[in-house]
Amino acid sequence: MPNKRLKKLLPTPETILESRTLKLFAPHLVDPRLWHFNRHSLNKAVYIGVLSAFFPLPGQMLLALIGALIFRANVPMALGLTWITNPLTTLPIFYAGYYVGAKILGEPMISLRVIGRMIADFSLWLLSDGANPFVTYQGTVSLTAFCLGLTILAIVASIICGLAFKGIWRYKTVTSWQKRQRNPKK
Repeated sequence: MPNKRLKKLLPTPETILESRTLKLFAPHLVDPRLWHFNRHSLNKAVYIGVLSAFFPLPGQMLLALIGALIFRANVPMALGLTWITNPLTTLPIFYAGYYVGAKILGEPMISLRVIGRMIADFSLWLLSDGANPFVTYQGTVSLTAFCLGLTILAIVASIICGLAFKGIWRYKTVTSWQKRQRNPKK
């Protein structure tokens, strides 16, 4: 089964429960179904984790945790997949989201540099006393296009990753079963 490799890559329940913000959810995380490494639990976690990764505000892991609790998905997998958007991938993903939204709504496109400045300004605004990016870029950037594009990308990426995971799991299971059938232990 492919779950042995996944168990090595994903965080343990103890690691997750050590997080300051996730301690609030500790009573809800005792359900053993949230930690199972089976096809159904992991597949739900892929959908939830990838969908949450495209959420633009800090809070992706919290959104993934709430989704995993509601749908009884594997918590480590859902939380781990939120790191699809990380400091290296955020700029291209946000640019692609704005591009998709702008094309659909007929809005003018903005440069990659403007998206980068927006992310930097938003981070400064959240963490200190920087200028409010929602006021600074009003009129030059369409927040509607950005949100629409990210939502579409999130749904499409979630579906593609979920179906790919299901296909890979099935392939690995079938090849493992066929291998056992060809070489039975005596």
